[in-house]
Amino acid sequence: MSTASVLSEIDRELELSGRPTVLDEQAKREVRRAMLSAVCIPGYQVPFGSREMPVARGWGSGGLQATLAMGGSEDVVKVIDQGDEEGVNAVNLRRLIRGTLGCGTTADTREASIVQSRHRIPEDRMVAGQTIVLQVPNSEPLRGVEKSVRECNRMHAEADYSRIWVGMYEDLVTGGVVNTGAGYPVMVNDRYLMAPSPIPRWDVPRLNDSDHLTILSHGRDKKIYAVPPHTPVAPVTFDDVPFEVEFTEGTTCGLCGSADTFMVQTSDGRFLCSDVEWCRRVRDHDVDPAEHRVIAPLQYLPDAGKRVRATAEDYLVDPGLLADESAGFRDAVTTTAPGAEWTLKVSGLGKTYPARRGSSAVVAAADVDFDVAPGEALGIIGESGSGKSTVMKCIIGDEYQAQGDVRLAGFDDARTNILQLTPTERRNLRISALSVVYQDPAMGLNLRISAGGNITERLTAAGWRNYRAIRRRAAGLLDRVEVPLNRMDDAVGQFSGGMRQRVQIAKALATDPDVLLLDEPTTGLDASVAAGVLDLLRELLAERNIAVVVVSHDFSVIDALTDRAIVMHRGRVIETGLTDQLFADPHEAYTQRLVAAARG
Repeated sequence: MSTASVLSEIDRELELSGRPTVLDEQAKREVRRAMLSAVCIPGYQVPFGSREMPVARGWGSGGLQATLAMGGSEDVVKVIDQGDEEGVNAVNLRRLIRGTLGCGTTADTREASIVQSRHRIPEDRMVAGQTIVLQVPNSEPLRGVEKSVRECNRMHAEADYSRIWVGMYEDLVTGGVVNTGAGYPVMVNDRYLMAPSPIPRWDVPRLNDSDHLTILSHGRDKKIYAVPPHTPVAPVTFDDVPFEVEFTEGTTCGLCGSADTFMVQTSDGRFLCSDVEWCRRVRDHDVDPAEHRVIAPLQYLPDAGKRVRATAEDYLVDPGLLADESAGFRDAVTTTAPGAEWTLKVSGLGKTYPARRGSSAVVAAADVDFDVAPGEALGIIGESGSGKSTVMKCIIGDEYQAQGDVRLAGFDDARTNILQLTPTERRNLRISALSVVYQDPAMGLNLRISAGGNITERLTAAGWRNYRAIRRRAAGLLDRVEVPLNRMDDAVGQFSGGMRQRVQIAKALATDPDVLLLDEPTTGLDASVAAGVLDLLRELLAERNIAVVVVSHDFSVIDALTDRAIVMHRGRVIETGLTDQLFADPHEAYTQRLVAAARG
């Protein structure tokens, strides 16, 4: 439906009834309930039963529904499109709201009880008792890094926002600044990530500890979220990288001469205040310039001297940036369980896949026992289907509903069976205490981002917030696993298989885990590449006093990397011993076949 035809319908409604029923009372109640919930949980996206609105495209049905649901005849409403209350959308939305609510309207922010806006917060200071309703074009701040709605919901529930930090890291690497314009991510009340996507960065500081209520509504996504008065709202940024607003040095408004407002550039090259009402009032001397300078985000103006772009080599070779090659690596002493010598202990581990139609239950692992001490590498060997990978997946948390007992010395002093933890708790363990290197690097890496960005994901998940420290750590790790630093900022998808595996190893070691699991670390690699990865792993394991479990079907890999080994067949452990003894004198016929295959 065209804008002209919609306006014609509105005019006809106004003439016939004076009060068109654009939103029925039941719909209004539903929207109001959603708004109350959103106010109670600042920054949280509350779903509501959005109705299709008889309005033209671009009018912002989410914002319109919020205004019509909360407003009444006693309100005074200001509608602005971008920063203009005289634009065609603003004029006709104002007409619709006035005709529906029977309320007053104004162009003066100071007189309004409700401001409905697209893309701007007015330059005037909004005060207690006022509400601004923002028409949101994109409600989900994680959409740029995760397409799955279910996964986005999980990330919000667990406050798992490391991918947002990775995106900022990648921006800083390539250009020295964060590229996000409207929709710069913020943390609300130190809990929920929010993208105030209608507004430019210039307006973001106005959300923090504001006197007014902010409602953000997206009609198509059917989501409402809110920032109540006096709520902490902080732009997401690294500790050592200042948040910046949009500003072109030396610009002033071509009409009023202001230099402390958000400005837009016209086709003739001039800059004008985006807030048309404010610009007009400046010319009429109807503003308090000193008051405006207090609320203008001048402390966030761009400062080229504080930007951080540097080559990867700078972060490695400058002694002021990196003290030594082992900076940040684990100390010589690793945690062991009280009164014991192990870091990881597995007892009676089993996994049974339930029967399905036409097939019986499958016992993938049964009664598996072993422990691993600090500085020790244990091998689990067996052919495909033997249960070795199932054991690894149960430990790392890729498989749930396993039987038995798995304890980590560094978690709750080994008092808790980690198999009984929730999925969220298991994922948290994988950030610090447990790491895994998968056979397929695509399972452990994001191939679309850089090598440094992959390491950044793990570090930021662990709480690192200093860009330079992250850059230093990533450069040191990649250099140690022999990834050329001139490739540090290249997407991992451009790397060879062996190079990807090296990046995955660096990422796994980034937070100095207590336990490292290696799942077929050389399978699928060319023989020469596999030999290089094995040499690297031998060196790395010798340097670090951590517990290592190596899963492989290749006895030569187990022989090269481990001290002890267990042999699995049909889900059960059939032989154990020192690796060199098993290789030299295997007792079981199955083990003898594995050794014979390794000897060629």
